[in-house]
Amino acid sequence: MIVVLDFGMGNIHSLLKAVSLYTKDFQFTSDLETVKKADKIILPGDGHFDKAMQNLNEAGFSSVLKDHVAAKKPLFGICIGYQVLFEDSDETSKPGATIPGLGFIRGKIRKFEGKPNLKVPHMGWNKLFDIKAKNTKLLKGIQNESFMYFIHSYRPVGVDRLDITANCHYYGESFPAVVEKETVFGTQFHPEKSDTTGLGILKNFIEL
Repeated sequence: MIVVLDFGMGNIHSLLKAVSLYTKDFQFTSDLETVKKADKIILPGDGHFDKAMQNLNEAGFSSVLKDHVAAKKPLFGICIGYQVLFEDSDETSKPGATIPGLGFIRGKIRKFEGKPNLKVPHMGWNKLFDIKAKNTKLLKGIQNESFMYFIHSYRPVGVDRLDITANCHYYGESFPAVVEKETVFGTQFHPEKSDTTGLGILKNFIEL
């Protein structure tokens, strides 16, 4: 069974519809006992890092997710669900503070800065580059320079190159758009909003 985790972060109707194209064996739930029994978990959502981690911690999901990963069960983070896979973020109202993430992937979430001629958030269609075709399970069959739909103001920095299976270029830099480490997977973009190519990424995860 696949659990799409309900932790109060954004409208996920399009994700549930997309998942239903490839399996009927899934639940969108916030029930802790159901989450514990999941074979795979999708961690979706939009919103702020600090609120996402607050919700995960207060509901007891953080420890369940850590047990899930320790058991080598697949976990797929999307958008804010991607960012919380990393060590910490400075997306908080407290100046100079950082909020700890789940720490499954080495790296820190930081805001795009220093380019007044470019807009933040990074919103709309952009290309994937540097796809590691031999090292990816999530991007199997996905071509280099495929377009995906992004909406975010923060991105990971300091990520181990071995964990990156695709990059995206924006704000005069290349940032990790897809990570894969053992059974932990994540995309900064929304595959469920990225046409048939993005749906193929969801399909790959579901069929792992």
